[in-house]
Amino acid sequence: GQGSCDDADAGYYVDSTAATSQTACLAGTYNPNTASTSSSDCTDADAGYYTSSAGSASQTACAAGTYQPNTGQTSCTSADAGYYVSITGSPYQTACAAGTYQPSMGQSSCLDASAGYYVPTTAATSQTAADAGYYVPTTAATSQTACAVGTYQSNTGQSSCLDASAGYYVATTTATSQTACSLGTYQPSTGQTSCTDASAGYYVDSTAATSQTACSAGTYQSSTGQSSCTDASAGYYVDSTAATSQTACAAGTYQPSTGQTSCTDASAGY
Repeated sequence: GQGSCDDADAGYYVDSTAATSQTACLAGTYNPNTASTSSSDCTDADAGYYTSSAGSASQTACAAGTYQPNTGQTSCTSADAGYYVSITGSPYQTACAAGTYQPSMGQSSCLDASAGYYVPTTAATSQTAADAGYYVPTTAATSQTACAVGTYQSNTGQSSCLDASAGYYVATTTATSQTACSLGTYQPSTGQTSCTDASAGYYVDSTAATSQTACSAGTYQSSTGQSSCTDASAGYYVDSTAATSQTACAAGTYQPSTGQTSCTDASAGY
């Protein structure tokens, strides 16, 4: 025969006399003490903790990425997509901040939005690409930025806008394309909001021009913004390039043709 009785182990209790066995604390509870005599000695696991099996002497903290808002539980819950749990033993999950997102469950942090993308809301599960005509230059952005005048962006998800090319212009913000300079206008520089009219004495005969062309001798142009020059009339001449007017033949000279650079002396007897 035995000379003594055994104390109930931690995680167990014995609530009667003459007992031949001990009773395990239920899963979801624990008991760190020995020689316990009542089921009330088994304590519910705290919020943020759990016990997964009967007869537990201690509770286990929920791992990072999981949480448990209730007491007396046998497991923890994975953080939802759009949320995270950064610490162990947490009773709650935290929404991803604006500028960040998390597509997966059970995570301990959120992801910064990439350059070219933004996240305008909390608890986001994805990032949003910048629209065409907009850009996002930094990571973790909460909004997109309109392309300024003189710039454009035809693609989505971009981190910068493009300067208008020479020969082109962009007159508005949020532009998705650049516009070619029209006939009679030109633009030698990049990143511009308008084109320049051809000067008097010059012309531009193509679109998307980066320079103007001087009227040749024998022609002239008195107006700005023109796509061609005018031939000198009969009886007139133009003896230089880039002329803005024609000159009448002087007394004693004549010119029967158009587009000429000089006049002819009258013959003797005329």
